[in-house]
Amino acid sequence: MTDPLPAVTAPQSRAGRALIGWSVAALAEATNMPQSEIEQFEAETLRPDSDCHRAIRTALEANGVLFLPEQGGEGVGVRLKFPRQTVKRIQTWEGEGGATGEDDIV
Repeated sequence: MTDPLPAVTAPQSRAGRALIGWSVAALAEATNMPQSEIEQFEAETLRPDSDCHRAIRTALEANGVLFLPEQGGEGVGVRLKFPRQTVKRIQTWEGEGGATGEDDIV
């Protein structure tokens, strides 16, 4: 069966983390992956399997990162789904023990 999500590139992972202010340790915790594996992936010294790509993509998307496909030869990329201030408020609210809910943001 083909994985429906395109693979995450190392630069997308680094940029996605930067956009939401996450360390490698925070991404490792969110994905339940070893920090060393993420560091090696982002340094492009490790070629991870599709489960690793899916875990990284899912964790970053759930926290406001939007993955951009290749368009017109300009390459893949990432951006925030919502403004940085909104992401910061969501992270603060969730950090205060508030119940998280499903969102309809696409």
